[in-house]
Amino acid sequence: MWSWAGVVAAGLLNGSFAVPIKTARVWKFNHIWMVHSLLAMGLLPWVVVNLMVPGWAGILRSVSGRGWLGLLAWGVLFGIASLLYGVAVDLLGIALGFAIQLGLSIVLGALLPLVWSGTFSVRSKHDAFFLGGLALMVIGVILCAEAGGKNTRMPGATGARFRKGLAIAILGGVLAPTLNFGIQYGVSLLGPGGSSQAGDPFPVRTYLAWAVFLSASAVVQAGYCLSRVLANKSAAAFRSPGALRDALQVFAMSSVWISSVFIYGRSAFGLGRLGISFGWPVFIALIILASNAWGVFLGEWKEKGPFRRMLWGSAVLVVAAFLIGQGNPGR
Repeated sequence: MWSWAGVVAAGLLNGSFAVPIKTARVWKFNHIWMVHSLLAMGLLPWVVVNLMVPGWAGILRSVSGRGWLGLLAWGVLFGIASLLYGVAVDLLGIALGFAIQLGLSIVLGALLPLVWSGTFSVRSKHDAFFLGGLALMVIGVILCAEAGGKNTRMPGATGARFRKGLAIAILGGVLAPTLNFGIQYGVSLLGPGGSSQAGDPFPVRTYLAWAVFLSASAVVQAGYCLSRVLANKSAAAFRSPGALRDALQVFAMSSVWISSVFIYGRSAFGLGRLGISFGWPVFIALIILASNAWGVFLGEWKEKGPFRRMLWGSAVLVVAAFLIGQGNPGR
């Protein structure tokens, strides 16, 4: 029960963290995302490690280089995914950018771990629930994409900018589940031997694996954003009047994001061996609900027709996530 409550809380937090992208006064996307990456992925996870994992340096040396390289590879992929995610939100708005990427992320993040573990089948009613959820997810993504294309009053939601944002959102959605896979890889690398079961005590040393994984993501994202800041000759924005307010907002944004990730990872562990498959859809569904609520609050949806379509699409995504979670194909 507490594990599911943790997944819900993590989803609501993650769906709210990106609001400063739309409310910053001085900093632009590259300034925000660079500082966010350094804080949320490069600094704050190591603060948690120093507070929660005694003797972490010795643990770091005890794991093979091959194990760390695998974790770093997942981190690089997630860094690319998260960067694309941020760009898509900036181009399409919070509501649409979240819905497209996270809709695709649900499908892949729930399905691929089952396929890799050999527990997926198409023989029972549970499998039918699971496949029906995947089909509904595709419908929900299409509805949300169409709503964004017709929402001509939303800034940047038309023409070439919309098409570019849509392509980036789809690619980001394909790569987005690497967060789920990296979390699970970290559990496998530093977690308990054998398969975890629901109710097993959480191994805090896993925080170290997640910090390494996220640090690789931070290098990718912060490096790219820094290159864009330098290319645009906009580094002076870091010292401009109002920059302190933006910096404080980004610190809050980063704190919320890393809290959501660690809460989700620990809660998914508590759900048992296939917790990442069943917890992931619920996690993403709550992100969609929270992000769409923020999109409405920030005035991204003005036209009634597209707004209703967005609501229908979001509702379909949530129902699909519920079916995927209830399908339990790997039982």
